[in-house]
Amino acid sequence: MADNVLWIISDDQPRSTLRSMDRTWARLVEKGVRFRRGYTAMPWCGPARASILTSRYPHDHGCPDNQTHQPFVAQGHDRDTVATRIRGAGYDTGYFGKYMNGLGEDPEYVAPGWGRWVATVGKRGQVNVDGELRDLDGQRPADAFAAERLRTFVERHRDTGPWFAVWGPSIPHDPYRPSAEHRHDFDGVTWDPPALNEADMSDKPSWLRGLPAQDPDRMRDVREGKLEELQDLDDEIGRLLDVLWRTDQLSRTWVFFVSDNGYLLGEHRLLRKEQPYEESAGIPYAVRGPGVEPGTSGAFVSQVDLMPTTLDIAGLDPDAGRELSGRSMLQPLRTGDWSSWRRRLLVENTNLDWAMLREGSEAYVEHHETDEWELYDLAADPHQLASIADADVTEQSALVTRMRQARGRALRDLEE
Repeated sequence: MADNVLWIISDDQPRSTLRSMDRTWARLVEKGVRFRRGYTAMPWCGPARASILTSRYPHDHGCPDNQTHQPFVAQGHDRDTVATRIRGAGYDTGYFGKYMNGLGEDPEYVAPGWGRWVATVGKRGQVNVDGELRDLDGQRPADAFAAERLRTFVERHRDTGPWFAVWGPSIPHDPYRPSAEHRHDFDGVTWDPPALNEADMSDKPSWLRGLPAQDPDRMRDVREGKLEELQDLDDEIGRLLDVLWRTDQLSRTWVFFVSDNGYLLGEHRLLRKEQPYEESAGIPYAVRGPGVEPGTSGAFVSQVDLMPTTLDIAGLDPDAGRELSGRSMLQPLRTGDWSSWRRRLLVENTNLDWAMLREGSEAYVEHHETDEWELYDLAADPHQLASIADADVTEQSALVTRMRQARGRALRDLEE
């Protein structure tokens, strides 16, 4: 029987918080490959989710902000996603939880390709179950409803298959409302990273230099809220893995864990995401699957790699019909050999008009609207406190220009 595939996409999760999820760490991360250099395609919820579903970068899918659903559908992108393609390989499909920002304006919508559709709609507690709206009492009950329906979906496939499912919990997005069980798990947690309220901002783009400092107590409170909510997600992942194990499906199921974006908590005086710094653009990224040797990898991996890898697992050609901008991780995941993998990676924000090139230990960021740039050596300066002002970035700039105009195989060729 062919392998099942499950994607778990958390919401606004900093890469550094993954270690706080004990069950997930022991049963998923340490049973598979953890990527130290996993990145979002664009560090903002809606555009990132559009990239995940299509293996297109934002400059390709043309959905630049968080009202993503409407332009995504208007351009017909929903008719060529991982779901529509994998159905052709005989897979049953299901989507559970948060789908894409803007869905609240079209709450009865059901995306093509999904055999089971349990999508949370907005923050008021509505859930779209295969086109029928149900009202629950808030976001958390809606999340719990979607997670329960996912477990039912998995349970029903114990003797059938294969299946592909996506689970999008809203955790750890604000407002932070952890369960009573975990509400005090991280009371008094400290938060004082080196880049918090960075004192010398002279190396940063001009628009950042005048930013006031963030309130350290508020940043600590947000950190606490995220960590406590993640304990609830950790419990839910444990329950889901229990179902997979109990139904004898765990050994033939690939599980991918990522976030839509990271989150800044006062680093460089910034709060939230959208920005080209490691805390925002970097995401937790782990894969467990049949035959995968556990370990940690320094390979550059992106959200756009999820779709081609999943199609490859299903025995499909990822480039059939439309070339994808991501690449399949299947062979290196199975062999542990990443020597032929991409050498460089693009991250961008087409709304704020910046692009970042990651290569080796360097992070080069180009701000096109203001004609400014930053360059960091993350080996020597992991917290990005001092941009290398006297560098010659002609080569990086030319490459970024080409990558921002490329898609599919042409973009992948530029990564070599």
